[in-house]
Amino acid sequence: MANQQGVIANDPIMLYEGGSDTEEVDADMTELASVKSPAVIDVLPGTVTGPLSVVDTEFGDGRADDGVEHVQTWNNPPANKWRVLAILFGFILMGMNDATPGALLLYIESYYQQSYTVVSLCFLAPAAGYMISAFLNSNMHVMFGRWGTIVGGLLLMCVAYSFICWAPPLPLLVFSYGLVGLGIGTLDAAWNAFAADLQNVNEIMGLMHGLYGVGATISPLISTAMASSGLRWSYYYFIMFGAGISIVCLNAYAFWGETAAKYLKDHPPGVNEDGESQGRLSEALKNRYTILLALFLFFYMGAEVALGSWIVTFMVTERHGEPANMGAVASGYWAGLTVGRMVLGFVTGRIGENTMATVYLILSIAFEFVFWLAPSIVASAVGVSLVGVFFGPVFPTAMIALTRLLPKRLHVTGIGFAASFGGGGSAIFPFITGAMAQAKGAWVLQPLVVTLIGAMVVIWMTIPTFEETGLRDRILGAFTRRKRSLSESDS
Repeated sequence: MANQQGVIANDPIMLYEGGSDTEEVDADMTELASVKSPAVIDVLPGTVTGPLSVVDTEFGDGRADDGVEHVQTWNNPPANKWRVLAILFGFILMGMNDATPGALLLYIESYYQQSYTVVSLCFLAPAAGYMISAFLNSNMHVMFGRWGTIVGGLLLMCVAYSFICWAPPLPLLVFSYGLVGLGIGTLDAAWNAFAADLQNVNEIMGLMHGLYGVGATISPLISTAMASSGLRWSYYYFIMFGAGISIVCLNAYAFWGETAAKYLKDHPPGVNEDGESQGRLSEALKNRYTILLALFLFFYMGAEVALGSWIVTFMVTERHGEPANMGAVASGYWAGLTVGRMVLGFVTGRIGENTMATVYLILSIAFEFVFWLAPSIVASAVGVSLVGVFFGPVFPTAMIALTRLLPKRLHVTGIGFAASFGGGGSAIFPFITGAMAQAKGAWVLQPLVVTLIGAMVVIWMTIPTFEETGLRDRILGAFTRRKRSLSESDS
């Protein structure tokens, strides 16, 4: 009995709570009971549960209908160990990439003798790349498979770094950052979609995005140290180029065999009401969860990267810190992001993703006010580090939401679109910050970030419960046990 799948019916559903003990609860036709393990229960529309199964059912609201499948783990099949390792190193590179322009902003401005607004084009240019990748990711997987998509995205980044390391004319510099955006948008879709289909997704994504924070932590320290020592700012990109080539080779080996034919076999297209095959992108864009979470990530990545990119400038101009030392404050923020994702990733799934994401966002706003209003350098540094701790886990939680609310055939397309569209926020909002700072000063960063996080809270309130287990399940289990106990007493 403990291994049986849940059913969909108006009849009482047997829920398993602690070995052979069972509970009964009435369920509507729109509720799915699925057994995650002999000791864990869930009654939730469209939920994905079970150590060996993914159960997605169409409820008439754009949710999934994919039947039952075996779920891979990080080490089964054995090739996944190399794939996960390759992705982890890739996220370190992505973190280094995103944290570098902000840390070097003052040096770039001085080198090109341009204003904040003009130099901020280096933040805006990647937005075009992100947006283009949002509409290409699905077709790239269909045409080139996961292997070709990942290797192609990494090569685009390496080509861009090969230009930037020579400090090219400003138009070519901006174009190069656009190529970086296209590459990262492609990789975000491929890597996140792969990881989202693995078991223990909270922990794996927490580690992935935590290592993004590791890259973002070390990057300002190294790049500002090199630039302040007298080396030209662009020489840091020789390190980025070398790291990029190494990660290309690792991913090419790890994902060998992930061809277009295999992708199509694993992700067959859906059909419309007339039984005709329909495009994955159009199907994903018709799903309201894709749009809501794409907008959510647009604001998230805008706040994350705007804050990380302008910390040094804010601390120098508003707190009057030394430029060479303020890179450590930026690293503190990214370190907080890393710790939050790695540590809190193990907490989020146990208490509940919906609940904890709300808590994280509220705490992020609270500590953002500390960073904004505290007059001292130390207090501001502590405040922004704690913003990183609580803001960090929100991104992987949003990725998990997409996998729970979309059918598997739309994971690459939906996650790819949302992540790439969100990446546009990481380019647009730092640019807006630069344009506003030119006229008003770097303090404008703070109200912008608070507004973005506030908008995220509003959007998150519209996302339905998608938690597999956690606090909600314990409350439900206690309620059903109490109901049964009262029923037995009456009888």
